[in-house]
Amino acid sequence: MSPRLPLLLAAGLALAAPALASHFELEAYDLRKCLQWSITRAEQPQHSAAWRAAKARARGGLEVFQATADLPEGGQLHKFGACSWRQVAGKPRLGCVPALDFPLAGATFVLAKDQRLRTATVLRCASGCDQKIPDLVYELHDDTRSSLATREREERARSARLRRTCAGLR
Repeated sequence: MSPRLPLLLAAGLALAAPALASHFELEAYDLRKCLQWSITRAEQPQHSAAWRAAKARARGGLEVFQATADLPEGGQLHKFGACSWRQVAGKPRLGCVPALDFPLAGATFVLAKDQRLRTATVLRCASGCDQKIPDLVYELHDDTRSSLATREREERARSARLRRTCAGLR
């Protein structure tokens, strides 16, 4: 075997790793502004002041996250934050830095005790919680084993408070 072959294999695996990683998406509901946020890692650099501010804060294990919401009047809202998603004692933990215009800024989320959903893991706000921060965040699973009816039923259950609170606005 050529001495270059292991290096080429390692380089190929490093390039393919993001493609092999499972899809990561969080969902949160802002009951004050009547918004449903879809939050993912910002994979590509954006040319905006908000992205640059988040990138500047994303040091030491933090990554840039992007939150997107459809506005009731039409259009989309995009916000960027610096957050850490990690496993602590085998349980997911999400923490986002403060002082950025991001739906989860300054809050820490831990695994909620009640885990009734098959298609999502429920995280509850543990610190940095105030009226501007959603109290629950859902890590959505790429669960192809659950039926479409189950996925739709659980999506309705997750968004029930938003629909009730914001019924007059939508």
